[in-house]
Amino acid sequence: MSAEAIDPPNPKGGWSQSVREYERARVVPPQELDGRILYTGVFDSEGALLPMAATWRRDELITYAPNLPVEAEAQLAGKWLWGGVLYHHFGHFQMQSIAWLWAVRKYRDEIEGIVFVTRGQAELLPFAKDYLRLLIGDVPVRVVSAVTDIEALVVPGQGFGLGKIASGTRVFRRYVAAEFARDVAAEGPRDLFISRSLQPVDKGGFLGEELLDARMEEAGYTVFWPEEYGLEEQISRYKAARRVVALDGSALHLFAMVARPEQKAAVILRRERVASRSLRRHMAAFMGGKPLTINALSEGAEVSLGKKRAISALDFEMIGRLLKRHGFIKRGVAWGPLTEAELDLISAGESA
Repeated sequence: MSAEAIDPPNPKGGWSQSVREYERARVVPPQELDGRILYTGVFDSEGALLPMAATWRRDELITYAPNLPVEAEAQLAGKWLWGGVLYHHFGHFQMQSIAWLWAVRKYRDEIEGIVFVTRGQAELLPFAKDYLRLLIGDVPVRVVSAVTDIEALVVPGQGFGLGKIASGTRVFRRYVAAEFARDVAAEGPRDLFISRSLQPVDKGGFLGEELLDARMEEAGYTVFWPEEYGLEEQISRYKAARRVVALDGSALHLFAMVARPEQKAAVILRRERVASRSLRRHMAAFMGGKPLTINALSEGAEVSLGKKRAISALDFEMIGRLLKRHGFIKRGVAWGPLTEAELDLISAGESA
């Protein structure tokens, strides 16, 4: 393995913002899965593994060297750019499937397209098609599901991801700022609350989350459920907002991609603090300032149903106090702890 790529990708530079070109390369899609570990990789014409094509998650590799097949099953002519592993979860797609695409800016006119491998279905999901169109335009995308020899391959470093690299390298941030959703106009309310209350029980969050929706609406915010809108509409709302408040989740990764320094954002934690560290790094680096982080989750709060806790696991009084102190809601807004009537609604919801 090259000495340049034995350490995790670094947002300050090094191999994570360099590019290598290879004449002939063999792409081996995932041969087996072991939890989040994939046995997949790219080899040069001599059969040596290309470490810059591997995927890192925080400080560990999550793509391990597969066996090198003796024969390829498919051929791709021309020069292609490596895209890494295509994930089908919205959050993981954003954090782990676009990390190599910053190099499109330099190679757009030289390449036939982008080549991905995937751990699941080989087709691009609709949201991924839309996202890639907003990021790389009309550059073709090929998801390979067979061992494939490529005539020439461009392998950029991993410029983004989970862990420290969530800050993104400078070249990655510049590419996103210049290219992503650049033609989507800002349109929407100035104060936006991004809600997760429609998420199913196996996605985490809180039973009775609609009480937080109602509180934010009473405080003057428009409640926004991103899953009810297309990607461009979501981005349009995020660009227009002056203040954004949300529970931590994948929607804030999309907001961060288009955020501006003059915007203010507050993140209400729904999980232990360490679980949202990459999200907060992403937001801080791309916004140009740290979001307000509100840790109002009761220690040891138990899951009530599926992966959800009761909304009473959040200290509502603390949330209101911090939102007022930092200028997200007016000091005159009535916001105290959960009332008896609200607690009754939670109990009714849990027993339904």
